[in-house]
Amino acid sequence: MKFRISNFSAFIVLASITLVTTRDGNAQSTAGEIPDISGVWQWGQCVDGPGFRCMLLEEDDELLTERAKAYRDAIDEVAQPKYDCAPMSIPHMWTDPYSHQIEQMEDRVIFTYGKDDVVRTVWLDGHNHAKPAINEFFYFGYSTGHYEDGALVVETTRFTFDPQGLNADFKLPSSTQKKVTERYTKDGDELILEVTTVDTFFLREPWTFKTRSQSDPEPLALPWNCDLDGSRQILKLLPTSYPNDPGIVRLEE
Repeated sequence: MKFRISNFSAFIVLASITLVTTRDGNAQSTAGEIPDISGVWQWGQCVDGPGFRCMLLEEDDELLTERAKAYRDAIDEVAQPKYDCAPMSIPHMWTDPYSHQIEQMEDRVIFTYGKDDVVRTVWLDGHNHAKPAINEFFYFGYSTGHYEDGALVVETTRFTFDPQGLNADFKLPSSTQKKVTERYTKDGDELILEVTTVDTFFLREPWTFKTRSQSDPEPLALPWNCDLDGSRQILKLLPTSYPNDPGIVRLEE
């Protein structure tokens, strides 16, 4: 059953609901504190400056561990999965200049992105959702969420190793240690997103950035249907860094 807080009558009913106790024993925020973030949102821009520079972890960033730098120097650019239409994982996904859609439901929140046909499900606390097995890991991780102080807080863990998990352009990976915390709030009609990433394998300290998005009057142009040939065009201009090693094997459609 879906709910839309933009519907005034639904908001009145929800606002009267008292605190809910989650299966972890934590108090869930009152429904009156649930922000209305449903809808389509444009690509976010940095709150502390123009553009998207705050979202870029660069190849020589002081936050990088020695492991991150060693991997960056060892991986062959032509092996990057982005040339095979692999999507960007979070948090690097936010640097792509495409809108995204948020759907708030009673027990979950669905994120649909305007690129690469990516859909993420955030399982809200307090609804007895099944947890993944201890040996299960996912490209986009496993996301749980709750409402607190007028914000949607999403915590994502259980990521697989990702050779482009922190930055696909600078060959910065992420590991199974990665944890991404997203905090969504409203500032008037704008959506504020604060993202904090922890990965003790590749980051010395947590990495945080904050963006501001406007509502997008246009629906998402889906499906994306990545053009594999187009994605690989640049490879004609990229020589391998290791010409004496076996060649890169690429999957066909």
